[in-house]
Parts: sequence; structure tokens; C-alpha cells
Amino acid sequence: MDYLDRYLLEVIASFPMKRKPAFLYAVVTGKRTGQAVQDSHLFGVTRLFGCAPMLKSETFDARLASMMERDILSITEDGVEIRVKADIPFVARFPYLDGFAFQNRTDLFFERLLLAVQVFSNFKHERKHYLPIVRDDVTQLAVKFWLADMMKSKSKEMARRDFYKELEKWFLDGEPRFYVPRFSGGDYIGKTGLQVANELDLAPWEYYFEWLNGLHQLFAKLDTEFPILNGLMPDSQLGLTASAQKTWQLWQQNVPMEKMMDLRRLKLSTIQDHIVEIAATIPNFSVDAWINEAAVISISEQQWISLKDIKQAFPNLDYFQIRLALVAKRRGAICS
Repeated sequence: MDYLDRYLLEVIASFPMKRKPAFLYAVVTGKRTGQAVQDSHLFGVTRLFGCAPMLKSETFDARLASMMERDILSITEDGVEIRVKADIPFVARFPYLDGFAFQNRTDLFFERLLLAVQVFSNFKHERKHYLPIVRDDVTQLAVKFWLADMMKSKSKEMARRDFYKELEKWFLDGEPRFYVPRFSGGDYIGKTGLQVANELDLAPWEYYFEWLNGLHQLFAKLDTEFPILNGLMPDSQLGLTASAQKTWQLWQQNVPMEKMMDLRRLKLSTIQDHIVEIAATIPNFSVDAWINEAAVISISEQQWISLKDIKQAFPNLDYFQIRLALVAKRRGAICS
């Protein structure tokens, strides 16, 4: 049983009731359907949400089939049920994972980091002509703007020193062996993740989750401890689905929900799904127009099996308010 199997089992075990493979696949790959977002918050599965976005449906199905053949789990019309738990809890091994918070931004950050290291390294080696390690135009432009912003207050040499000080600070508490071999500079071309995994004698999925865990550990401290590296972090709105991003843009223009329905030709329930997704994704997005802090705290202090149970306990709240309450406490969405 490798670490992808352990991850899948941890996701399955995190829900108190059987879930169908399609729902589990949405959680594992980070598809932000209303049900996946809602239930991941209801049952505290947000840290595991979307930690394997690259996983193909065929691979996912094959993994479930293999574990069923080994009698680790069973699959019926009601859903997937674990028969044998993993001997090493996945979350205990990778405690810093926070997939929902950093989904869709981890890979982009790392690409920017790879390019930034190469730029500063080649600057030190006085190499002006070289092929960028990351060819993506958007990534190159983001790093260019990041560099220009730093140059407003310091020289390139000072920026390089400060940048490497932050890398050293990160690696004092982290695992540089998972990242440094992938950096490029001078005549050295960074290795791929698979090459590093082989050098470290780690299975590919074990290396991947170690790599992801360390980055998420860094991300949790970017705002307060790593101002330069924080400049490489993509905006949180990239975590939104494409449709929710359009709703978010209208919301920033103070367009009322009723008007959004007309402009986008969507049902109110769909706009509400987007608002819940936005509240779960955008830090400090205020939901106090729909629900007060006392209700959020009351709901968050108890364990629930379903939205219906919450509705029975709080009959004055509608399901939209309840769903907002579930995401608001975790994301700090109540604003005074």
C-alpha cells in the first residue's frame, strides 16, 4: 500500500457515511462542486481536499478496484466502505497539508520559485543569456513584476541576499532535500520530482506528499514571516472555479445577487453556491450580511452528521446560511 492508497483511504474514512466514487474523486482532485465544498467543511476534510489534482479518473478507479481486490475496501450501490484501515495514519505523516486553502496555487508558486532561483543564481554568476527553466509566459511575467516591485526599494544584489535569507529560514524548519535539487542556476539544471524521489529512495507518491506538505507548511507562514516569498504566491481567487470567479468579479463591483442572476442567467441557488465557494476560498470575505457571528460559533461548536440536523437545531436559518456558517468559521469570513 503506497501513499496514494493511504491518502485515498484517509479521505474515505473522513466521511461518517458511505460516499460514492464520483463524490470521492471530486474531493481528491479538488472539484469544487457545491456538495464537495459543503461536506468537506461539514466533516473537517478541507485539509485533504484537492491534494491530488493531477489524478486521472482511470487511475482513481483502478486504485479503488485494486484495494477492493485486496479486501481493503468494498464498493456497493451505497458507496465505498473501508474494511481495513491503514497502519500509519496519513494525516499524522503529513500534518501541514491544507489542500482547500492552497489548491490551484501550489504548482504555480513552485514554478515561480524555480524561475526566481534561476534568475538570482544567474545574476550572481553574471550570466545574462540563458533559457528560463519555466517557459510559461504567465509565470515569467509574474516573476518579472515581482522582481520589479523589489527593485523599487533595493538593489538587485540586496534583493538576491534577502531572497536567499528567506530560503535559508524556510529550510531551517523544513526539508531542503525535497526542493534544492530541483533548483537551477549557472550550469546546473534542476532535477524533476521523479529524479529527486529516486535519489532519495522514495516512492513517487511518498515524495510528492512530502513536497506538498513542506510547501503548505511554508504557505501557512508566508504572510507573517516570509514577505519576499509571499510575493510569489498567486492570488487566492485562483482557487475558485471559473464560474465562481465571474460571480466574485461582479460582487467586487457591488452588483446585487438578484442582478447577478439576470446578468449571468443563473438561478439564485447557483449564485448562492458561488457565494459559499467564495466565502470558503477568499480570506476575510465577509458573510455578516447573511449570518451573524453568534450563529457561526454555535454551529461550529458541535459535530453534525448532516445539514438537516443543523436545520432542525437552527430552524430560523435557511440552508444557504447554514452552508455559509460551515465555511465562515474556518476561513475567518465573519468581519465586523
